[in-house]
Amino acid sequence: MLRKVSLRRSAYYLASAVFLMVSMIYLGAMIDQAYIGLELAHVNGKWIVAASDPNGAAYKAGVRVGDRILEINHKDPGAYDDVRKWNEAEGSATLKIREPGQSGYRVVKVQRGTVRLESLSEIFLIILGYLFANLGLLTWIRRPLWSPARLFFWLNWCIGLALVLAPVSGRGLILARELEYVTLSFVPVLLTKFFSVFPVERKTRISEYGVRVLISAFIAIVGLTVLQSAGVLDAAAWLTKFVLATVVVGILISLWNLGVLIRSEGRQSEKNQAGIMLLGTVMGFLPFVLLTALPLIFNSQPVENTELSYLFVAAVPITWSYVIVNRYLPDGRRLLRRVCSFFLAAAIASSALTCLIFFTGILKALDLEAFLAVFSLTTLTSLGFEGLRLMITRLFERLGFLTVEQDLDQRVCQLNERLASLQEEDLILEELATSLGVEGVLLIVQNTNGGSIKKAVGRFLAKPDEQTRLERYFQADQGANSGAARLPEDWPAEICIRLAGKDSLAGVFLGHRYSRIKFRGQELPLITMICGQAAQHLVTAQVIRELSQDIRNMAQRSQVYQRKVRRLQGITGSLFKNIEQERKAMARDLHDGPLQSALDLSRWLDELADNFANAKDLGVRKAMAHLREVSRNLNFELRALCSDLRPPSLTDLGLLYSVRILCEEKMESDSFALSLASVGISEGTRLKEEVELVAYRFFQEGITNAMRHTSSGEINLRIELKESVLELVVEDSGKGFDLGRIDDLPLTNEHLGLVSMKERIEGLGGTLHIYSMPLQGTVLKASIPTSGRERKSAV
Repeated sequence: MLRKVSLRRSAYYLASAVFLMVSMIYLGAMIDQAYIGLELAHVNGKWIVAASDPNGAAYKAGVRVGDRILEINHKDPGAYDDVRKWNEAEGSATLKIREPGQSGYRVVKVQRGTVRLESLSEIFLIILGYLFANLGLLTWIRRPLWSPARLFFWLNWCIGLALVLAPVSGRGLILARELEYVTLSFVPVLLTKFFSVFPVERKTRISEYGVRVLISAFIAIVGLTVLQSAGVLDAAAWLTKFVLATVVVGILISLWNLGVLIRSEGRQSEKNQAGIMLLGTVMGFLPFVLLTALPLIFNSQPVENTELSYLFVAAVPITWSYVIVNRYLPDGRRLLRRVCSFFLAAAIASSALTCLIFFTGILKALDLEAFLAVFSLTTLTSLGFEGLRLMITRLFERLGFLTVEQDLDQRVCQLNERLASLQEEDLILEELATSLGVEGVLLIVQNTNGGSIKKAVGRFLAKPDEQTRLERYFQADQGANSGAARLPEDWPAEICIRLAGKDSLAGVFLGHRYSRIKFRGQELPLITMICGQAAQHLVTAQVIRELSQDIRNMAQRSQVYQRKVRRLQGITGSLFKNIEQERKAMARDLHDGPLQSALDLSRWLDELADNFANAKDLGVRKAMAHLREVSRNLNFELRALCSDLRPPSLTDLGLLYSVRILCEEKMESDSFALSLASVGISEGTRLKEEVELVAYRFFQEGITNAMRHTSSGEINLRIELKESVLELVVEDSGKGFDLGRIDDLPLTNEHLGLVSMKERIEGLGGTLHIYSMPLQGTVLKASIPTSGRERKSAV
């Protein structure tokens, strides 16, 4: 029993038949219609030749730019339909013209019935039109279940029809120009939509807004074309520019999408696919845009002899079709090898055929134009024969006239090789359905932990009720043995394959073949094997996708955590900065207030002591001496407090000098031996204020901790400036501590100075390392970046 072709599939065959019928009708009519090639302009009540195409019959008859057209087919030019609509003289048989400066006129007659496709541009346009249409159909036949392949078919259908109608519309045939403008203006819409879903589906603002703008432009062009064709509007030249501008915009948006995909993060296979399509698009469309479209848009004369640019356009459908059909390939080396071998073979055959035609006397001379014509016809014949052979073979297979049993082993082996490079679930099932030639595939996987996977392509994707029926069958008979089982004839699937794994149970349902040819019994083991491979790859791809999603979630959480850490570091830095400002203000207030008062008190006490030096009362002299001692101690403590809050030497003399003074003061107050070593830095070297301040606080806190915990009485300090890094070291041989407790220091209120020191150094982008063991001393080592932080040296 033959399978009825669905409406969705018949639409593509019907569209291809319409394309063939329309193109043959117009091309047949074009052969009997001369190409005049005149563009007229109405100037001061006269019709003047504005442009004369060298390939046109009028130019060959001597009509040049500036000649006045008196009559067309014995009528006033303004009453001629093609002049009224498009300002052209196409379709005319006689022209009455008057040359500039002449009083007389002459009549030009156009011969009909002897016109051939002599223009290379027309031959190439027709070849390209059929190339686009045929490759779009063949690509859809190879990938009938994939939506980008279906969109690609309609895109190529519109481009092909517009290219075939281009030479026809130049001859004034009925509705030819209108159809050309409508189909050509819809191409940018499909082009932008296609590159927003392939090689990978990406929604960008440029694509979304671009589609909306191009759809609006398409609607406007359709309306303007109808008005122009009805004679209501007189803007033929402006309308042509509008159509070409939309095509250029669509090409630019497509190139932008491909370029962004290549530079973005993604799978290398998708980036390679985008690279191949970008190369083909640029190589094919760039000559057309530069040599033809842009000159017409900006009112400049198109470059002459641009017919060779149409050869490059052939790269566009070839590369597009190749990438869609072979999208699992990692690079384009196979494409380059096939294209080069095909065109080399066509060039060799064309050269031999051209010489043969020349020796037979058909060609009068061997030139480039003759070779290109033969080369184009040879290429078209080869592509057309290959496409026709493939279509007839597929048609016979689906009608049941041919069996596909003989190559099942080969296709299964090829599929097994391709499965290793496929990562997406839908692509795996689609490859399985395409290789086995079935209507659809349904895969159900259930894990022991309760998880499940259900994927479908083909007819099962569009019919949820069939999915439900097959899923119930799978659930009801899970205890059946693994392997393949045939289903009844009236079921939507022909074969159910059960696969039992260690932690999962899978079921693969294969739909009927298009020709309803049954799978043979000896084929079932091979089919079971490849379905098991596909199911395993699908489960692996699912696991990889889930892990990738977990990794992305972790990366997002890590970014959020890093932002919080940066905000916390900013808050901590601001807090430390405020603390230092408060300490600076407090030191200034102590220096200007209590310290000055204490110094003044000391001076008065010294003066009083001098006055009472000879006093007879011993008690008064003792009291004065005690007051002077208390005053000196107060002055010393106030000075030390000001120095601890904000050492003036750090602001005035720099880091190294301030650290030396700090060491001297510590050794004077306590019986410790402090040694300071410096490398790459002198007393005149100045760094940025916050760097010097953090370094000074590091030594201040490090020395205090070492004095508190060391027992040897020796502390070693080191300052080293290495290009853009300042390294600081404080080393003692004291009691040390357990580094395992360092994370708990803020919670136990121990060594809070180390915690504060670490946060200050990290706030400047530096690092703090602590090396310590119980009873083996402690080493504090800090590294602070100083790039761009140096100040003018102190005097």
